[in-house]
Amino acid sequence: MNRSKTIEVSSQPKSLKEEIKLTMKLGWPIIVSNLTQILLPIIDGIMVGSIHSNQLAAASLVVNIVTIPVILCMGLPMALPPLVSAALGKSDFDSPAKLLFNGIIVSGLLSLCLALIFYFGRDLIFHLGQDKEIAEIAQGYFVIIGWRLIPLSLFVVFVQFASGLGLTKFVMILSFIKVPINIFLNYILIFGHFGMPALELLGAGYGTFLTQIITLLVFVVVFLRSQVFDKYRNNLKEALQIRISIMRKIVKIGLPTGLLIALESGAFAFSGIMAGWIGAQQQAAHQIGLYISSLTLMVPLGICAAGTIRIGFNFGKKDWEAINSIGRTTLFLAILVSISFSLFLFFGNEFISRLFISELEVVQLAKMVLLMVAVFQISDAIQTTSSGILRGIQDVKVPAYLSLIAFWIIGIPSAYLFSFQLNWGVSGLWMGLVIGLTSNAILLTSRFFTKVKKESKMELASV
Repeated sequence: MNRSKTIEVSSQPKSLKEEIKLTMKLGWPIIVSNLTQILLPIIDGIMVGSIHSNQLAAASLVVNIVTIPVILCMGLPMALPPLVSAALGKSDFDSPAKLLFNGIIVSGLLSLCLALIFYFGRDLIFHLGQDKEIAEIAQGYFVIIGWRLIPLSLFVVFVQFASGLGLTKFVMILSFIKVPINIFLNYILIFGHFGMPALELLGAGYGTFLTQIITLLVFVVVFLRSQVFDKYRNNLKEALQIRISIMRKIVKIGLPTGLLIALESGAFAFSGIMAGWIGAQQQAAHQIGLYISSLTLMVPLGICAAGTIRIGFNFGKKDWEAINSIGRTTLFLAILVSISFSLFLFFGNEFISRLFISELEVVQLAKMVLLMVAVFQISDAIQTTSSGILRGIQDVKVPAYLSLIAFWIIGIPSAYLFSFQLNWGVSGLWMGLVIGLTSNAILLTSRFFTKVKKESKMELASV
């Protein structure tokens, strides 16, 4: 593998234009990969929403319940990129395959345990204060989502392994094939074509489950046969051994990463459950907002990932001037993108709402929700990017506490206050989320620049 490209991407540029070019060169394949992953539940929502708002509300209920387990399954393999790249830095071409195999074991066990919990705990759906009809529709989908975690988590293991090797474009291509496969299978199973029964929401679950299995198998075949991975298969027999020490490394890095991400995602998921306390139509409208906000977030998240990598390289060199420059550029790019999304959502809220649902009452509720989503685009982009650039300087513990405060001590109580005490309904939930996101954006951005300023002064004092 050519390491010079990584050095080129990470080097300190001399102008804003060069900064943007280098960040986007690294970030755009990550953005596309993120978008294809998040599109799967959105495709489910659009296709079942065309049947009835109850189908969309049931999908919303399940998605919100499973958010934290899904994040944990996807967060655990995020330990692989730094471990794999560290091995390559030592010219150790045997360890990546060992990390891959043991990552498969750890993630496979976690996802299997969660799938069994979902299966035996499926009656939980009926004890969350939700509409009984919605809960009955959701129960089968809930079980399928649990089994779907297994191929999903294993696919993410391969994705993170390849990302650690620097193969972001390769990952993008393999991730992209999920979308047409998912649409085709959903079309057959949701609506009942080619002799299949119309399974509605269950069909969406089975369609996406099969999509995850197919793309996982494709990745396995590519790893075993592609020349790209030749050097990492040299000692495959030795690599296929369970190593407790490697598993511990993966859990030590991956589990906290997943928990950090789950703080934010869990707040949004809980707001979805709260929407179900208001009513099925409000829950369906709320879920449309969650789908769209998750989709728009993927772009600043990709920019953030590129900034994290570049800042991490310069953190190793203790080049705080470069860190400050890259941090500012990454935030600037994220804000620029978020402003564009805000304008699109402001002027296109009705068009977007009608993509998901045709019922006029739900469309009107969804339009209000999307206006709130437009409002918080900038705050969401800033807090996400700030979290990423802080990870680049290996500052994760305090940001986790700050996020806990912003989302669970400020955001969720505010959502409850506006929605239920002041009777703002579903709009009140989103007002609370806006407050939580804005609080986190201020806290994390302030921390980043405070730490950079402090470290820069210490560096100058030591000269």
